[in-house]
Amino acid sequence: MNRFFIYTFIVGLIFACLPAAADSTDIHENAGTRAMTFLKIGVGAKAIGMGESQVAATDDLYASFWNPAGLARLEETQLALMHNEWFADINHEFVGVALPLGSIGTVGASASYLSFGELQGRDREGNETTIFRPYDLALIFSYARSLGSSLALGANAKFLREQIADETGTGIAFDLGGLYTFTGIPLSLGFNAQHVGPRVQFIEEAFGLPVTIRVGAAYKLWDDACVLTTDIIRPTDNDIAIGIGAGYTIGNILQLRAGYKYRIGGNDLGAISGLRGGFGLTLRQFQIDYALVPFGVLGLTHRFSLVASF
Repeated sequence: MNRFFIYTFIVGLIFACLPAAADSTDIHENAGTRAMTFLKIGVGAKAIGMGESQVAATDDLYASFWNPAGLARLEETQLALMHNEWFADINHEFVGVALPLGSIGTVGASASYLSFGELQGRDREGNETTIFRPYDLALIFSYARSLGSSLALGANAKFLREQIADETGTGIAFDLGGLYTFTGIPLSLGFNAQHVGPRVQFIEEAFGLPVTIRVGAAYKLWDDACVLTTDIIRPTDNDIAIGIGAGYTIGNILQLRAGYKYRIGGNDLGAISGLRGGFGLTLRQFQIDYALVPFGVLGLTHRFSLVASF
């Protein structure tokens, strides 16, 4: 089983690194062709602050996004809350709970909600109509289980809903993740296939989901006080991206984090938009995290998240 996972990881890494089809423009040929693209927005300030490279390092409830297999690392029941203040009055919220059940595995349920605020409706002639409040919603059910001391597998089933004025689109999607932790060295490898599912019908057309493949590694140093991470992210509607991150814990209380996310071919909003940073505080059973992400001319965005263990 261990060899099987390593071979699968290597094959996934090769697939993720395959160059995209040659294109003379800077815009990916599939850009803007997928439904439910809010599914690609990461959750948890800890992961965001480390360059969004967490597929092999995730070990809390936010693993339901980065790699559901990471939920198998939970030893206590957890409740997670996140608030993401994005640009242009867009807010992203996440809430979830996960329950370890011993040898049975870990089960979890969460919800991800993206609100676009109030928008003014207009008719074909440009005249004002009613105000509407578009949103995206994902209800997520997770399961993870360890297979021996090194290997863990996990999966998500997601119900999706998108509302724009009087029009609604619904769908389902699935994630499948794997996590392998070496016994002799502090190295972990991770794999996650995200947002796999049937096309979503919206008004008169059907659109595919933003299927994304993530593979990565995490290495710990100095008695686990420092962790170095890297992810390769291959979405079907954009170019390959690479995330790198580092986290350092001081006195088992304060965590400092930094990272960078780079899209092959250049970041759309400039080089500075790839920067990530943040910090965390461990206060008894509570983990409080903050991350700062610049979006070029769109300004700075802030993520706040909380994990409570019981």
